[in-house]
Amino acid sequence: MEFAKRVSWLEDTSMVEAFDHQDAPGMISFAAGIPSAETYPLDRIRESFDRVISEHGKQALSYCSTLGYLGLREIMSERMKNKFGIEYGTDEIIMTSGSQQGLDMSGMAFIDPGDVVLFESPSYLGAVSALHSYQASLVGVPTDEEGLTIEGVRAALEKYSGRVRLIYVNPDFQNPTGRSWSDNRRREFMEFISDYDIPVLEDAAYGELAFNEVPQKPLAYYDKKGQVIYVGTFSKIFCPGMRVAWLCARNRIMDKYLVIKSAADLSSSTISQWEIADFLRHNDIEKHIEGITSLYSHRCDVMAEGIKKYFPPEVTFRKPAGGIFIWLSLPAGKDARVLYKKSCDAGVAFIPGTSFYPNADVHNELRLNFSNTTDEESDRGLKILGRVTEEFLSE
Repeated sequence: MEFAKRVSWLEDTSMVEAFDHQDAPGMISFAAGIPSAETYPLDRIRESFDRVISEHGKQALSYCSTLGYLGLREIMSERMKNKFGIEYGTDEIIMTSGSQQGLDMSGMAFIDPGDVVLFESPSYLGAVSALHSYQASLVGVPTDEEGLTIEGVRAALEKYSGRVRLIYVNPDFQNPTGRSWSDNRRREFMEFISDYDIPVLEDAAYGELAFNEVPQKPLAYYDKKGQVIYVGTFSKIFCPGMRVAWLCARNRIMDKYLVIKSAADLSSSTISQWEIADFLRHNDIEKHIEGITSLYSHRCDVMAEGIKKYFPPEVTFRKPAGGIFIWLSLPAGKDARVLYKKSCDAGVAFIPGTSFYPNADVHNELRLNFSNTTDEESDRGLKILGRVTEEFLSE
């Protein structure tokens, strides 16, 4: 397939345009799905770099195992056990160059042209694009307030019998909707899918950003068959510039990732892995995460209050219990892409929800990010967006 044809499905979305607009002078952006740079512990990061270079510089600046630096994998093995109750050996954890690489390698590992991948609908665009690049047929499965519906999964498996090769899910404070699966749905889904020999790709990028509760158990916790591939990342709980994430899978699956990772880049950045390992040894990462979630919880409250204050009542939303996004719905028949252009002209950027539906004709939703705006910026931006939205709905 020609490259132009392989990426043409993205041409009708406004995601790229939205990110271009967010950097325009004077633009208030609710578009970017990135952590706040205020949360980066710069002084402690500097201390870790100094320690690593002075004490282990030659090792840290060399190649490391394809699986990743053993010291960091040992820490992550213990952390997965202590925090989530899941036991992974160090040979069942591979360090990747961001979680996006884990998603991309999953496409390479499991997908041939024409195979079917099941997604939540809507779903994270980065995963959709990564897996679509391997010429998969993307099938959205309906979701409700508890998560992916079992009835929807069953119907898709029956319709595409023998063709479904992978199920991608983002069960914690999902990008873009901010929803989380209930504990009951997690158990129900894993019990149901265990009857099928289909890998489940669990994207846990936001799983630790719970505002007022202990993070829920991942799907991997309920996995009795070894079919869940868990992808976590330091981008949301530490800093994204390190480009370090981790992928957990049982050995029969991990063997595939080892071959792919070796061919892709031999290994992820050694120095970044050593630095993160040093940081984790000398600092309380849980306390650091508490600081992040406290900030985001406050900013979520500010945004929710701003929406209630400035937006017309026809616009609905559900306040998330974690993560970095709020998902809004306009009345049926109203196109958020049109609103987006009017909003940008007024100086406020967001992401139209159409971008998160790879094969559905849904246009009346939008995603707002609250992690990167101050209280003043959020209030000012929402006041503008609320006014523009009210004018748009009255047209």
